[in-house]
Amino acid sequence: MSMQTAEYHSEEEDEPIQHMPSPDSKPCIADCGLPPSLGMKTSLGSLFGKPARVGMSKKVFSMADLSSAVDFADSEDAGKLPSRKAHTEHKKVNLNPPTIEDDDDDIGVDSDAYSDSDDEELLVKPTLHHTAGSDSVLSKASGMKKSMSSLDFLKTNFSGSGDLSPKLPPKHGKNLLVVFDMDHTMVGDLVALSDRDNIETNVPWIYWPEGKNKGLSPEFVIPYLQRGMLRPGLLELITSLRGLGATIVVYTHSEEKWATKVCEAMERVAGMPFIKRIFSRMDCKDGHPEFTARKSLEFVVKEMKEKDGLHWAEVDKTIFFDDDGNAVNKSEQSRLVKVASYDYWEPCQWDEVVNEPMMRRNPPDLADMVRRSVVEWGIAPPSYIKGKVTAEDAKKDARWAAQLQKKESILLSFNKVAKLDRVMFDIRECIMKHVTDLEMLPEKVRSHLGNTIQPQSRRRN
Repeated sequence: MSMQTAEYHSEEEDEPIQHMPSPDSKPCIADCGLPPSLGMKTSLGSLFGKPARVGMSKKVFSMADLSSAVDFADSEDAGKLPSRKAHTEHKKVNLNPPTIEDDDDDIGVDSDAYSDSDDEELLVKPTLHHTAGSDSVLSKASGMKKSMSSLDFLKTNFSGSGDLSPKLPPKHGKNLLVVFDMDHTMVGDLVALSDRDNIETNVPWIYWPEGKNKGLSPEFVIPYLQRGMLRPGLLELITSLRGLGATIVVYTHSEEKWATKVCEAMERVAGMPFIKRIFSRMDCKDGHPEFTARKSLEFVVKEMKEKDGLHWAEVDKTIFFDDDGNAVNKSEQSRLVKVASYDYWEPCQWDEVVNEPMMRRNPPDLADMVRRSVVEWGIAPPSYIKGKVTAEDAKKDARWAAQLQKKESILLSFNKVAKLDRVMFDIRECIMKHVTDLEMLPEKVRSHLGNTIQPQSRRRN
């Protein structure tokens, strides 16, 4: 049974939205291994607690804000990147679930979809963990440690030759270290893309269809960035920072393999390498109030000194941009500039390659693990893990499909507002004025952002 995805809605469609649900609800998975019989290393996890609802908390959104944002978009194409033909296209499936009388406004699979007694065994079955990093997928239960990723891979350094940036002489920013969070800071909501990449690359498939790529390439991600996934103004800010001689690194909670693909795609869109180094999930330290993985600027500085020869690097010469106000510990809070979450989103079909015919040619344990994972993540209907579909299962599937369609419609409706985001433009303006005072620069930027009015995010800040 293949996963159905809602048809991509046009950005010109307007829907009345009174309460905007947050998209930040994803089940959290912790580590465990596959059965020893497979004899292979994997990035798998076992489920903690009860299956999570794929619901979204509600937030009131001003219709006046949305209307003014749309009017502004009609008069000025703010932050729009040059269009480019996509290397791939979404497979569109028209999803028209049967009408169901339902007063439940929650978005996601209803909890009673998992209430069958024979589903209790799901709690001990292995499932995949998420590879995209944000507070929505990394909770206390996930226990995010260095051991979460057991696959070996090469750490990529993007500081090679081929610099296509403007040849401006380094100025006052030559001793400035700029650290960017990736998800919801530099780019939008990549969970749909990372889920597919995770399923294709972090499962040790025995059979893989000939001629099909395994995982998403940077070329696949580029069209998403060009359509709006790349935050408006980021390229302008990057160009100015390079002109000032600043050093730029990325620090993300995502897995390094996935973050490397996204960063390479960003550099290709920019037409220049600008990321000196990537720090990822394995480089996060204990102490975050919601999950055990805080970021450490002290660790970044130490690594940059030892591995990149940046002897001038100091925490007091660092500025860190993140949408998470608790990203670093208290001693480093003065260097953190909390930015509004950037929430542009697009769907991505997870089962274009990993479908039922393909999974039947692989070991049953692998296929079963994937089926359970996609149901837990809410990207496949509740009955997907069952052999037989009863009439009751069909009703639950229809309910899930209707809620999924509603959720995707809401997420897509925010894209018009997301494209009006001016945070990076405001940051650039402030840095160019105050770069001579590196010690006070984060405070200057925070104050500047606090005095500007931005289109609202769909997430709580």
